[in-house]
Amino acid sequence: MLRIDRPAMFTTWTYKQAGHSVIDRGNRIRPERHNRKNIQKMTWRTNEWAKEFKDEVESRVGSMTIADVSPNVAIRRVLLLYENQEYREAANFINRLNYSTFKAILGELPIELFVDNMPHTLAILEALYARVFMADGLDMSLKLLRPDSVVMQMVKVFAMQQEESSSSMSTWVLDPKHPVVASCKKLLKVIVLSEPRIKKLISTRKRALEKSIKGLGQHGMVGTSENTLMNLHEALKLEFDRVIHRYKSAVQKLDELSLTPKQPVTRSISHGPAPIKASHQRQLSLRQEEIQERLIKNKTLLNVIEPTLNNHSMNTLLSILQRRIEMDKDALFQFTQLRKEVKDMSPNAVVASALMRFSQGCQQILELMKEFGDDDNDDSSSDISGYHSDSDSAIALSGSSAVSSNTNRAYKYNLLYRSGKL
Repeated sequence: MLRIDRPAMFTTWTYKQAGHSVIDRGNRIRPERHNRKNIQKMTWRTNEWAKEFKDEVESRVGSMTIADVSPNVAIRRVLLLYENQEYREAANFINRLNYSTFKAILGELPIELFVDNMPHTLAILEALYARVFMADGLDMSLKLLRPDSVVMQMVKVFAMQQEESSSSMSTWVLDPKHPVVASCKKLLKVIVLSEPRIKKLISTRKRALEKSIKGLGQHGMVGTSENTLMNLHEALKLEFDRVIHRYKSAVQKLDELSLTPKQPVTRSISHGPAPIKASHQRQLSLRQEEIQERLIKNKTLLNVIEPTLNNHSMNTLLSILQRRIEMDKDALFQFTQLRKEVKDMSPNAVVASALMRFSQGCQQILELMKEFGDDDNDDSSSDISGYHSDSDSAIALSGSSAVSSNTNRAYKYNLLYRSGKL
């Protein structure tokens, strides 16, 4: 008869009959549940200490490092949170990744997508930049996160907000406590400390935009030699008419002085004596009266042509025309660059308004950068409140008279310079 010890008779565990092998003697099955009493499930109460405990647990879990997540799972998790617009959760997940996993997924993350969707993705970018910055010297470069594009996208955000704030009276652009401004400031701190050239890049871009804005206002009326104001094209037409009239007078004077024959005389070095030698012999045979007559005719002709050759009015107008061409080319170049960087900018947008908004956006970024880096060449205090016309600084071109006082010359030169300034 099989011997069973007394305590085993009162347990709820069931055994197979003992055999001779070790496996048969120790093989247990699941415990029988029909004699067990149901245990009431624990439920959380909606009191204050339960909520505080929940928040404490979540904060502790959030501070833990995820050590057993593969790079593929981590990438899918970040993208899923991004698609669900859970940007803060995605940032927390990135912060919890260990170094090896973060390094493995850094090159696979859609950084351009995160940059294009700023300011919504500022939390994700802030987490990425912080992790890379803290891992300085550990084979991770900040260039993988495209700092140039991030800063220009910030400029776009502030520029677009300038347009919205003008209509909705929103002032978060200047509020340092706003979450967007605070996140941008944190990102800029990391970027400036890692890439100091970014600050100079934004400052240079701001100056270029301001120069283009000023150039758009340098297309007003100009002055003429008669001290009148008119359009540049009309002034050029007037000067060309005067030049044509002077050239016609010079041709008429040539005919009157009989300095040219009716039919042009052509000579060839292959037939007859050399023309240079013959002309030289003839010039050596001239008498005093003939030389004096030639001198008078040449001087008379020069007096007719010289005002045309030394036409200061024409030269100044042509110089202004050339500068205006360069200024328009520069303005179109800056606007085209903005359209490439800002995909949703309309080609029919007002050029000056768009340039001014982005110039003010650069100004906002430079204001946030002030406490980071050096301010050795900071010119961000310049004010471009609008572009102006140069009709009030029109030139006073010199008249046809060759005799004028030094005071009038200085005054006219000053006005000429002001009209043609860049």
